[in-house]
Amino acid sequence: MPATPSDLARLDRDHHLHPFTDPKVLQEDAPIVMAGGKDSTLWDEDGKLYLDALAGLWCVNVGYGRTELAEVAAAQMERLAYYNTFFKTTTAPTAALAAKLAELMPDGLDHVVFANSGSEALDTIVRFCRLFWELKGQPDKKVMIGREEGYHGSTLATISLGGTLAMQAQGGLPLAGFAHVDTAYQFRHGAPGESAEAFAERAAGWIEEKILELGADTVAGVVVEPVQGAGGVIIPPPGYLARVQEICRRHDVLFALDEVVSAFGRLGAWSAAERFGLAPDFMALAKGLSSGYQPISAVMIGSRVAETLIEKSGGLAHGFTYAGHPVAAAVALANLQIIERENLIGRVRDDLSDHFAAALSRLADQPMVGEVRSLGLIGAVELVQQRDPKILYDPEGLVGAVVRDQMQSRGVIVRAVRDALVIAPPLVVTHREIDRIADTLRLVLDDILEQIGVVGDDRALAEITAGGNALKGLTCLVTGASRGIGAAVAERYAAEGARVVLAARSQADLEKVAARIRKAGGQVATLALDLSEPAAIEGLAKRIGEKLGRLDVVVANHGVLGEIAPLAEVSDAVFDQAISVNLNATFRLLRELDPLLRASPNGRALLVTSGAAQGAMPDWGAYAASKAGLEALARAYAAETRSSRVRVNLVDPGEVRTGMRAAAFPEEDPDRLPTPQEITGVFVRLASPACGFSGARVPASVEV
Repeated sequence: MPATPSDLARLDRDHHLHPFTDPKVLQEDAPIVMAGGKDSTLWDEDGKLYLDALAGLWCVNVGYGRTELAEVAAAQMERLAYYNTFFKTTTAPTAALAAKLAELMPDGLDHVVFANSGSEALDTIVRFCRLFWELKGQPDKKVMIGREEGYHGSTLATISLGGTLAMQAQGGLPLAGFAHVDTAYQFRHGAPGESAEAFAERAAGWIEEKILELGADTVAGVVVEPVQGAGGVIIPPPGYLARVQEICRRHDVLFALDEVVSAFGRLGAWSAAERFGLAPDFMALAKGLSSGYQPISAVMIGSRVAETLIEKSGGLAHGFTYAGHPVAAAVALANLQIIERENLIGRVRDDLSDHFAAALSRLADQPMVGEVRSLGLIGAVELVQQRDPKILYDPEGLVGAVVRDQMQSRGVIVRAVRDALVIAPPLVVTHREIDRIADTLRLVLDDILEQIGVVGDDRALAEITAGGNALKGLTCLVTGASRGIGAAVAERYAAEGARVVLAARSQADLEKVAARIRKAGGQVATLALDLSEPAAIEGLAKRIGEKLGRLDVVVANHGVLGEIAPLAEVSDAVFDQAISVNLNATFRLLRELDPLLRASPNGRALLVTSGAAQGAMPDWGAYAASKAGLEALARAYAAETRSSRVRVNLVDPGEVRTGMRAAAFPEEDPDRLPTPQEITGVFVRLASPACGFSGARVPASVEV
């Protein structure tokens, strides 16, 4: 096996085509190589921990690291690793599991057909629905009705049964003999002011209308997910499922439940059929059946259908090599025993369900949240661009994907379906972990809302700052103004009508910048200031106040790169210097100038940060530590000044053509980089009186 995570990721990238993944994405963004797990926690090959709020893929109900299940699998492999169930043979675990499922599922579902995945189980249901009607002398009853946003698997038949258009767009699908209706998705399809009961009746009526349109003598069956997981955790209103079942019975159409996601405790019951008092003709089971420890699925068949298949089929020409696999069956049995022994279903029903709902409901007041919904231990947070009137994001799915990725970067795994964040943790999740999921989502949404607000405000500010006098009458102090970004910002500020104070260590270099500003007709003063010396900052506010009368804007651009080397090789002196100049000096500067900024009707503090603060440059330890501290300092100061007129923001210039950049990347072609002058617009807009946000980290690219 390759020695490092990067080796594994490279092999995966070169040879593995992932399900539901754009192959081009993995050419640029290597996959995370998962290494292990325990309870609700995963860790990757690099040792990073994740709270798995999706239970693998809706399936790891009993949590990770169940040694008991591994031991059961090993023991069965030693005893009998495999034998088929085709030719009047079976194995002990297979027979025992069939009987156990008949015991656990609602009355009348007494017969089982085993398969290996949810896709195979639903494919089996489609085939058996049609076979049943053939055996009953009604061969024209072939059409299967599914619902929009439905997901039933990835075979040709189940893609056709489902209502996922992106899947049907590949491979010439859907097949003939499948029809679809809108799903019971009140968030999108409900009328204003419509009650849940009225919507349930109307949505169920769509199925009846379709049956009547096609003719009941042509419809074989209707298949529904009690909760549409992959559709975005669409939870039907009360009474909907019972009404659909009644419609099917009245029109002599078979009724099938796809419980691949919903069974084995997810809803606080062994099945949705049990929870809602349903009696389907078919029920598909998978995922939680083995908690993902082995591939296995099952189709529960109601008495009416089973009796016909037994009496009239003359032999079922259907099956899979590994159907009823003894190892998978043994593990599934042991998994069900864990669920019973630890009362996980009761735990979801009586404890976790309420706590989960309460935790998610705390997000309901977040401006990006259009709806919060949950049932048992499955839920969704639906995001909207505007809540009232409701406006969805366009293009759909982009914001949801960003939130999902931000959650994962913070160590919490969720899934995005369109712009809904879907959550279904293992049934062993703790209250504290549920709170962490909700709290992390709140932090991410707040951050993204701020970023979206920055972009929106920036567009609005574009008109205000376009006239060339955006900063007229303001006094601005720019540190590190003798060259590079500082000099460019100072010159732009002067051109926008500001009175500018240039600060840097070298008076001679400052005079060169000042001369350019004066030549262009700007107002400028210079201040030789060694910010590495604490004493140099003392009394600065008094000096500025006496000489200029006011201070409106400070741009903290000063900094040193220090030594580019692993932390173990960085000397104390180099590290201390980076912290002193980049972080400590800014702290002292803000503390000293705070009275002036608060006295201004337009107090602004702009701190220049770097991608290194996010750990993007692993060998820039001293510099990255100072910039990360700078960002924390900015957030603290923004919080302190929130009730005042002071605005505090960070600017990340990105890749810019500067001397510091050239020293860090000597092999880089500087002509491919923007000049400092090209990124000054964002500094103007953040300093403008029209800027209303505070505490944001703004990339220079926002200007575009």
